[in-house]
Amino acid sequence: MKKVIAQIGVFILKLLGFTPFWLIYLWADLIFLGSYYLIGYRKKTVIQNLKNSFPEKTDQEINEIARKFYLHFADLVVETFKAIQMSEESVRKRFHYKNPQVLDELYDQGKSIALLSGHYGNWEWTLSLPKVIRHQVHVIYRPIQNETFDHYIKSVRSRFGMFMMPARISLRTMLELEKSGQLSATYYLTDQTALKDTDYWMMFLNQETAVFPGAEKVASRFKQAVVFMDIQKVRRGFYEVEFTKLFDDASQTKEYEVTKAHTKFLEEIIRKRPELWLWSHKRWKHTRPEEIALK
Repeated sequence: MKKVIAQIGVFILKLLGFTPFWLIYLWADLIFLGSYYLIGYRKKTVIQNLKNSFPEKTDQEINEIARKFYLHFADLVVETFKAIQMSEESVRKRFHYKNPQVLDELYDQGKSIALLSGHYGNWEWTLSLPKVIRHQVHVIYRPIQNETFDHYIKSVRSRFGMFMMPARISLRTMLELEKSGQLSATYYLTDQTALKDTDYWMMFLNQETAVFPGAEKVASRFKQAVVFMDIQKVRRGFYEVEFTKLFDDASQTKEYEVTKAHTKFLEEIIRKRPELWLWSHKRWKHTRPEEIALK
């Protein structure tokens, strides 16, 4: 029965993907009205996260950021559905990579890349990345328990050549890539909630935050360059991506230097346009144990 329900759900999602842009943004307006004014979807979490992150702002300023966040969040929801059926031409038109030459230069130098970003802007439309750069693009992910939805999500995200790499075999896969000489760009969303027993804590958005250093460890192990991907919203339905090289070789850095650098870089981006970050995410649900020092 669960499989049948999942198959129906996937069928509905595919139908939504054929909806024209003018109509999906009409839906987005309705989602905004419902989530912000009627239901108040995770509104307490959003407001509290904003207040903790920006104690210097007034209640009026916090509420305005929250309102703008819900507007963007509604767009993000419908744009995720639309990604299912968007053509390569449409993605290229709406999701512009400003300076892919940064990655081209690293490719010419024979360097694989740790490509870092956060839940900011529209991370779902990065599925077009393999059509823009020469590196083989990999995303480390945790499979969904429901096999039907897991297969569907993998098929959507990989339809332009992105390789979905299950976390349990990611190291083995990357070792095989290294032996084959294939240059890769491993894509991470680095602002995921870290495990409770994570031993690296730092200040992020005015709060003690556990940060998982996995991207740094992998990048160091494979001597990868570290590049941050900043995804800015230009206007509704249009985004611009800018790459910034943080390190030429992660193996030549001090312990946690990469983790601290990319976390601070993301924070600077968020502070400039806070409404584009995923504030509904319960990022600070863990408390730092007394025996672990703040880095």
